[in-house]
Amino acid sequence: MSASRPIRLPAKDFNNRSLPVTIIRNFKGLRLHGAARPAIQFRNTPSHRFSHPDASSGLIYLADDLETCLWECFGDAILAPGTAVSCSIWMSRKLSEIHTRTQLRICDLTETNTRSALKVDLSALKHTDLHIPQAWGLAIMNHPDAVDGFQFTSRFTNRRCTVLFENSKIGSILKSKQVGNLIDLDQGAVFLERNEIALV
Repeated sequence: MSASRPIRLPAKDFNNRSLPVTIIRNFKGLRLHGAARPAIQFRNTPSHRFSHPDASSGLIYLADDLETCLWECFGDAILAPGTAVSCSIWMSRKLSEIHTRTQLRICDLTETNTRSALKVDLSALKHTDLHIPQAWGLAIMNHPDAVDGFQFTSRFTNRRCTVLFENSKIGSILKSKQVGNLIDLDQGAVFLERNEIALV
């Protein structure tokens, strides 16, 4: 039996490598958030995938579609059929669209060529030991090329998500539009039924 493949962390010379940068215009993403919280809020929560405890600023996580938002928010708790989600938590969530017409400089980790250039593979970005993806998040945040964030593939749906870094520009260019309360969205009900999840 062959030895398991080693998990790569950012190389010591990571800051000496140029980050592949994608320019995104008319960006739009979706965010699930608590009703008591603003739609646009940058936070550094160490239990989140790329939020390193040593990060100097907050992050905001966005997805391209509601199903991915739901999996990213509730996925770890509902992987087994027949599991339950707190009804009070479900009812307290709102869905908002976050958008900007100002161009963003993004490191696109959904692209194979980008991952190859940075010597990072999907197993590191999706690893359940959070210190590994968090090390990559911190390295990109602190890179001298100063991108606005990066895109990655959800480990639940394999669809695109975006992390944006809090900086002097981002807060002023992002706008939000409320889509609706999660409890009122048909897609939310379909998600619960399809995955055999009860609200308790």
